[in-house]
Amino acid sequence: MNFARTCDPLSSYGAPEHSARLAGGHASRILAALHDEKSLTAGEMAECTGMTVEQICRRLPELARTGLAQVVQFEGADLLRDGYRVWEAV
Repeated sequence: MNFARTCDPLSSYGAPEHSARLAGGHASRILAALHDEKSLTAGEMAECTGMTVEQICRRLPELARTGLAQVVQFEGADLLRDGYRVWEAV
C-alpha cells in the first residue's frame, strides 16, 4: 500500500520500502549489541552500534512487542543506569 499523493516527488513512492529495510537493519544491529554485551542502555547501544540514541529508542519498543528484547527488572521495577532503562535480549 502506498500513501504517496500524485503530486509527491518520485522518492515518496519508494520511501515505505526504504524505511522498512532501515528499521530491520537497525533492529538487527541493536540485537547483535545486546547479545554481545548481555545488557545495555540506549546510550550504550548507540556507542556500540554507531546509531543515535533516538534511532535506538525508536526501535526498542518494537523489539519488546515482538518479544526479542525486554527491560531488565530489579526488585519489581525497571533497572536504570545513567538515566536510561537497561535492556536485554530475550
